[in-house]
Amino acid sequence: MRVESIGNATLYQADCLDVIPLLPYEVHAVVSDPPYGIKFVKGASGGQGAYRGRPASESRGNVPVVGDDRPFDPSLWLLYKNVLLWGANHYCHRLPEGYGRWLAWNKLADLEPFDSFSDVEFAWHSQGKASRICNFMWKGGLACVKVGEDNGARVHPTQKPIGLMDWCLSEAKVQLGELVLDPYMGSGTTGIAAVRRGFRFIGVEIVPEYFEIACKRIENAQRQERLFA
Repeated sequence: MRVESIGNATLYQADCLDVIPLLPYEVHAVVSDPPYGIKFVKGASGGQGAYRGRPASESRGNVPVVGDDRPFDPSLWLLYKNVLLWGANHYCHRLPEGYGRWLAWNKLADLEPFDSFSDVEFAWHSQGKASRICNFMWKGGLACVKVGEDNGARVHPTQKPIGLMDWCLSEAKVQLGELVLDPYMGSGTTGIAAVRRGFRFIGVEIVPEYFEIACKRIENAQRQERLFA
Protein backbone atom coordinates (compact mmCIF):
# COMPACT_ATOMS: atom_id res chain seq x y z
CA MET A 1 0.00 0.00 0.00
CA ARG A 2 1.21 3.48 -0.87
CA VAL A 3 -0.15 6.67 0.70
CA GLU A 4 0.35 10.21 -0.61
CA SER A 5 -0.78 13.39 1.16
CA ILE A 6 -1.31 16.32 -1.22
CA GLY A 7 -2.74 19.37 0.47
CA ASN A 8 -6.26 18.50 1.62
CA ALA A 9 -6.15 15.16 -0.22
CA THR A 10 -5.02 11.74 1.03
CA LEU A 11 -4.54 9.21 -1.75
CA TYR A 12 -4.12 5.43 -1.39
CA GLN A 13 -2.67 3.16 -4.05
CA ALA A 14 -4.38 -0.02 -2.87
CA ASP A 15 -7.49 -2.15 -3.10
CA CYS A 16 -10.27 -0.08 -1.55
CA LEU A 17 -11.38 -3.10 0.50
CA ASP A 18 -8.01 -3.02 2.26
CA VAL A 19 -8.35 0.69 2.99
CA ILE A 20 -11.78 0.54 4.64
CA PRO A 21 -10.37 -0.06 8.16
CA LEU A 22 -8.17 3.03 7.76
CA LEU A 23 -10.92 5.43 6.77
CA PRO A 24 -11.94 8.13 9.26
CA TYR A 25 -15.41 8.12 10.71
CA GLU A 26 -16.36 11.57 9.47
CA VAL A 27 -16.72 10.87 5.72
CA HIS A 28 -19.48 13.25 4.67
CA ALA A 29 -20.04 11.92 1.15
CA VAL A 30 -19.01 8.94 -0.98
CA VAL A 31 -18.96 10.02 -4.64
CA SER A 32 -17.60 7.44 -7.08
CA ASP A 33 -17.75 5.69 -10.44
CA PRO A 34 -17.18 2.02 -9.52
CA PRO A 35 -16.87 -1.06 -11.77
CA TYR A 36 -20.38 -1.98 -12.78
CA GLY A 37 -20.15 -5.78 -12.90
CA ILE A 38 -21.11 -6.10 -16.57
CA LYS A 39 -18.13 -8.25 -17.69
CA PHE A 40 -17.15 -5.75 -20.33
CA VAL A 41 -14.14 -6.35 -22.56
CA LYS A 42 -12.60 -3.25 -24.08
CA GLY A 43 -11.72 -3.66 -27.75
CA ALA A 44 -8.97 -2.03 -29.74
CA SER A 45 -11.47 0.43 -31.18
CA GLY A 46 -12.14 1.85 -27.74
CA GLY A 47 -15.74 0.63 -27.52
CA GLN A 48 -18.23 1.52 -24.86
CA GLY A 49 -18.54 0.03 -21.40
CA ALA A 50 -17.32 0.20 -17.83
CA TYR A 51 -13.58 -0.23 -18.39
CA ARG A 52 -11.79 -0.33 -15.05
CA GLY A 53 -8.45 -1.21 -13.59
CA ARG A 54 -6.08 -1.62 -16.56
CA PRO A 55 -3.29 0.86 -17.27
CA ALA A 56 -3.38 2.80 -20.54
CA SER A 57 -0.22 1.04 -21.71
CA GLU A 58 -2.14 -2.26 -21.75
CA SER A 59 -5.37 -0.97 -23.27
CA ARG A 60 -4.72 -2.20 -26.83
CA GLY A 61 -6.69 -5.15 -28.12
CA ASN A 62 -9.33 -7.10 -26.27
CA VAL A 63 -8.63 -6.38 -22.62
CA PRO A 64 -10.97 -7.67 -19.88
CA VAL A 65 -12.18 -5.18 -17.33
CA VAL A 66 -10.40 -5.80 -14.03
CA GLY A 67 -12.91 -5.95 -11.19
CA ASP A 68 -15.80 -6.05 -13.65
CA ASP A 69 -15.93 -9.85 -13.85
CA ARG A 70 -18.08 -10.08 -10.73
CA PRO A 71 -21.24 -8.25 -9.65
CA PHE A 72 -20.59 -4.95 -7.97
CA ASP A 73 -21.71 -4.92 -4.34
CA PRO A 74 -22.54 -1.39 -3.10
CA SER A 75 -23.40 -2.53 0.44
CA LEU A 76 -20.06 -1.50 1.98
CA TRP A 77 -20.53 2.09 0.84
CA LEU A 78 -24.20 2.21 1.82
CA LEU A 79 -23.04 2.23 5.43
CA TYR A 80 -22.45 5.93 4.81
CA LYS A 81 -25.48 8.22 4.78
CA ASN A 82 -24.57 10.29 1.74
CA VAL A 83 -23.63 8.07 -1.22
CA LEU A 84 -23.61 8.86 -4.95
CA LEU A 85 -22.61 6.02 -7.28
CA TRP A 86 -22.47 6.03 -11.07
CA GLY A 87 -23.54 3.11 -13.24
CA ALA A 88 -26.18 2.18 -10.68
CA ASN A 89 -28.67 1.04 -13.33
CA HIS A 90 -26.41 -2.01 -13.76
CA TYR A 91 -26.75 -3.07 -10.12
CA CYS A 92 -30.05 -1.42 -9.14
CA HIS A 93 -31.37 -4.70 -7.73
CA ARG A 94 -28.65 -4.45 -5.08
CA LEU A 95 -29.67 -0.97 -3.97
CA PRO A 96 -32.12 -0.40 -1.11
CA GLU A 97 -35.75 0.15 -2.00
CA GLY A 98 -37.87 2.99 -0.77
CA TYR A 99 -35.38 5.84 -0.71
CA GLY A 100 -32.80 7.59 -2.81
CA ARG A 101 -33.10 9.16 -6.25
CA TRP A 102 -31.68 8.94 -9.76
CA LEU A 103 -29.31 11.39 -11.42
CA ALA A 104 -28.77 11.39 -15.19
CA TRP A 105 -25.90 12.69 -17.27
CA ASN A 106 -26.90 13.75 -20.78
CA LYS A 107 -23.61 13.45 -22.70
CA LEU A 108 -25.04 14.86 -25.91
CA ALA A 109 -26.32 18.18 -24.55
CA ASP A 110 -27.94 19.67 -27.70
CA LEU A 111 -26.32 17.31 -30.22
CA GLU A 112 -28.02 14.57 -32.18
CA PRO A 113 -26.99 10.93 -31.52
CA PHE A 114 -24.17 9.96 -33.86
CA ASP A 115 -22.54 6.71 -32.75
CA SER A 116 -23.09 3.52 -30.76
CA PHE A 117 -21.95 4.93 -27.41
CA SER A 118 -24.56 5.61 -24.75
CA ASP A 119 -26.05 9.08 -24.82
CA VAL A 120 -26.79 9.05 -21.09
CA GLU A 121 -25.43 7.55 -17.87
CA PHE A 122 -27.18 7.12 -14.53
CA ALA A 123 -26.17 7.50 -10.90
CA TRP A 124 -28.01 6.66 -7.69
CA HIS A 125 -27.94 9.10 -4.78
CA SER A 126 -28.99 8.00 -1.31
CA GLN A 127 -30.35 11.42 -0.37
CA GLY A 128 -32.97 13.67 -1.88
CA LYS A 129 -36.23 12.95 -3.67
CA ALA A 130 -36.20 14.82 -6.97
CA SER A 131 -34.27 13.23 -9.83
CA ARG A 132 -31.98 15.57 -11.78
CA ILE A 133 -30.25 15.80 -15.18
CA CYS A 134 -26.82 17.25 -15.90
CA ASN A 135 -26.28 18.35 -19.53
CA PHE A 136 -22.56 18.12 -20.26
CA MET A 137 -21.27 17.29 -23.75
CA TRP A 138 -18.72 14.44 -23.61
CA LYS A 139 -19.19 12.36 -26.75
CA GLY A 140 -16.40 11.15 -29.00
CA GLY A 141 -14.25 13.81 -30.64
CA LEU A 142 -16.82 16.44 -29.70
CA ALA A 143 -15.78 16.29 -26.06
CA CYS A 144 -13.11 18.73 -27.27
CA VAL A 145 -11.72 21.58 -25.23
CA LYS A 146 -13.62 22.71 -22.15
CA VAL A 147 -12.50 25.15 -19.50
CA GLY A 148 -11.08 23.17 -16.60
CA GLU A 149 -11.19 19.87 -18.51
CA ASP A 150 -7.47 19.29 -19.16
CA ASN A 151 -7.89 20.83 -22.64
CA GLY A 152 -10.12 17.94 -23.63
CA ALA A 153 -7.49 15.25 -22.96
CA ARG A 154 -8.69 11.92 -21.56
CA VAL A 155 -6.18 10.04 -19.43
CA HIS A 156 -8.52 7.22 -18.34
CA PRO A 157 -10.80 5.14 -20.59
CA THR A 158 -13.95 5.93 -18.60
CA GLN A 159 -12.91 9.32 -17.31
CA LYS A 160 -15.76 11.53 -16.12
CA PRO A 161 -15.57 15.27 -16.81
CA ILE A 162 -14.58 17.53 -13.94
CA GLY A 163 -17.72 19.60 -14.50
CA LEU A 164 -19.92 16.54 -14.00
CA MET A 165 -18.23 15.54 -10.75
CA ASP A 166 -18.45 19.13 -9.55
CA TRP A 167 -22.20 18.92 -10.21
CA CYS A 168 -22.32 15.67 -8.22
CA LEU A 169 -20.70 17.35 -5.22
CA SER A 170 -23.24 20.13 -5.47
CA GLU A 171 -26.11 17.62 -5.63
CA ALA A 172 -24.63 15.79 -2.63
CA LYS A 173 -24.66 19.12 -0.77
CA VAL A 174 -21.09 18.78 0.49
CA GLN A 175 -20.06 21.83 2.52
CA LEU A 176 -16.76 23.70 2.74
CA GLY A 177 -14.16 21.70 4.67
CA GLU A 178 -16.12 18.45 4.65
CA LEU A 179 -14.61 15.11 3.61
CA VAL A 180 -15.34 13.37 0.29
CA LEU A 181 -14.37 9.74 -0.39
CA ASP A 182 -13.90 8.16 -3.82
CA PRO A 183 -12.96 4.48 -3.34
CA TYR A 184 -12.59 3.94 -7.13
CA MET A 185 -10.60 7.07 -7.91
CA GLY A 186 -9.30 6.30 -11.41
CA SER A 187 -7.48 9.37 -12.69
CA GLY A 188 -8.66 11.54 -9.78
CA THR A 189 -11.43 13.61 -11.34
CA THR A 190 -13.62 13.59 -8.22
CA GLY A 191 -10.60 14.72 -6.22
CA ILE A 192 -9.98 17.65 -8.55
CA ALA A 193 -13.58 18.81 -8.20
CA ALA A 194 -13.38 18.39 -4.43
CA VAL A 195 -10.17 20.34 -3.84
CA ARG A 196 -11.36 23.14 -6.11
CA ARG A 197 -14.37 23.53 -3.84
CA GLY A 198 -12.23 23.53 -0.69
CA PHE A 199 -13.27 20.05 0.44
CA ARG A 200 -11.04 17.42 2.00
CA PHE A 201 -10.64 14.33 -0.13
CA ILE A 202 -9.70 10.67 0.20
CA GLY A 203 -9.15 8.71 -3.00
CA VAL A 204 -8.28 5.05 -3.54
CA GLU A 205 -6.98 3.55 -6.80
CA ILE A 206 -5.70 0.01 -7.29
CA VAL A 207 -3.76 0.53 -10.56
CA PRO A 208 -0.34 2.17 -10.05
CA GLU A 209 -0.36 3.99 -13.40
CA TYR A 210 -3.70 5.66 -12.78
CA PHE A 211 -2.70 6.41 -9.21
CA GLU A 212 0.32 8.35 -10.51
CA ILE A 213 -1.90 10.26 -12.92
CA ALA A 214 -4.36 11.07 -10.14
CA CYS A 215 -1.58 12.35 -7.89
CA LYS A 216 -0.31 14.70 -10.60
CA ARG A 217 -3.76 15.99 -11.53
CA ILE A 218 -4.80 16.62 -7.93
CA GLU A 219 -1.46 18.24 -7.12
CA ASN A 220 -1.92 20.57 -10.08
CA ALA A 221 -5.43 21.41 -8.91
CA GLN A 222 -4.15 22.18 -5.42
CA ARG A 223 -1.40 24.39 -6.85
CA GLN A 224 -3.88 26.36 -8.95
CA GLU A 225 -6.12 26.90 -5.94
CA ARG A 226 -3.18 28.27 -3.94
CA LEU A 227 -2.29 30.64 -6.80
CA PHE A 228 -5.77 32.12 -6.93
CA ALA A 229 -6.55 32.01 -3.21
